Amino acid sequence: MSELSVVAKRKNMATICSRDGILYLDYRFNSKRIKRSTGLKDTKANRKRLEQDIIPELMIKIKMGDLRKPENKKFAYYYEKYVKLHESDKSFHNRINIYKKVNEFFQNMYVSEIKVLCVKEYLATLNLRNSSKQDYLGCIKGTLDIALDDEAVTRNVAFGIPFKRETKAPITPFSMDEVSLMLEKSEGMFRNYLAIALNTGLRSGELLGLMHSDILEDRITIKRSVSKGRVTTPKTLGSIRDIPMFEAIKPYIESQKKLSQSLYLFDYDKVFIQDASFFKRRWHQLVIDCNMEYRKLYTTRHTFITAMLNSGQFKIMEIAAIVGHTSPEMIMKNYAGFIKDNHLKVNTNISLFNESCPKMVTVSQYKDIKRA
Repeated sequence: MSELSVVAKRKNMATICSRDGILYLDYRFNSKRIKRSTGLKDTKANRKRLEQDIIPELMIKIKMGDLRKPENKKFAYYYEKYVKLHESDKSFHNRINIYKKVNEFFQNMYVSEIKVLCVKEYLATLNLRNSSKQDYLGCIKGTLDIALDDEAVTRNVAFGIPFKRETKAPITPFSMDEVSLMLEKSEGMFRNYLAIALNTGLRSGELLGLMHSDILEDRITIKRSVSKGRVTTPKTLGSIRDIPMFEAIKPYIESQKKLSQSLYLFDYDKVFIQDASFFKRRWHQLVIDCNMEYRKLYTTRHTFITAMLNSGQFKIMEIAAIVGHTSPEMIMKNYAGFIKDNHLKVNTNISLFNESCPKMVTVSQYKDIKRA
């Protein structure tokens, strides 16, 4: 093939270029130059995908004259598809109200007309922490991803929108006096709920998911969670676990067993309690009665973990296993500041260099061991 024909062939080929870290295709169709975003990040894998799959398919369409402009559809069309694709997700029912709010705002907009600024302005109207806004952005991004797959848009405008880093709200566990006061001023099922939560560190859904059959003489088995009226498995694989039965909670468990009229430990009118919001009104009133700083009911879990750490009786790995963390990293990250002077409680009578301790290995001895 002559050099001229090679140049001519290259002129008809789509070329790859990059802008702001996103790959674009540059090609000609009907004597017009077209530069189109692929929505893909500029990586070796994505370049290879363009060269091997997308560009050859594009060139065939150009040759056949079949490069039709995709039909412009509204956000609501792709939102319905997004919901169907995600309705089996574990967190779907917890976020469905968020998804509905997103669709209420964008539903009548054509996806091709939604701009980055539009998404940013919508997020700015939400009076929420950035961590909560991520759920809203996730729905927008997921919906526009489907539109991208349908070639209704050339890029996902919700991709890569940054959030300012926020300082995490400090954990403020209940003090011993507050715990005593809460149990003193509460009664019945709510008192039992608080006492068991404070002495197990169970998540609210795990606590509501307890059945009588899960409670043994020396342990409690955690294998389900209840939220928004749905019974599911716990949050993570590591959350399916057995936890020790502390003596302090036995009287409250026995009290609750007498109140329960179903297979579940906590029920109302013979049906399991569908969500922790069932206790919301009682919790607000209890905070007032105790004259405490308001904190979420979930703070019972934080209180249990910090109390375990400060007792000095448990290893961090043991605490992580009890509360359902797959590793101790989460404990160290969120609760290390609550370990008060535990390093001063070590046995100071030990002599690190006496004969009862293993002798230090010299460099030459280490080399001999390594050769062996």
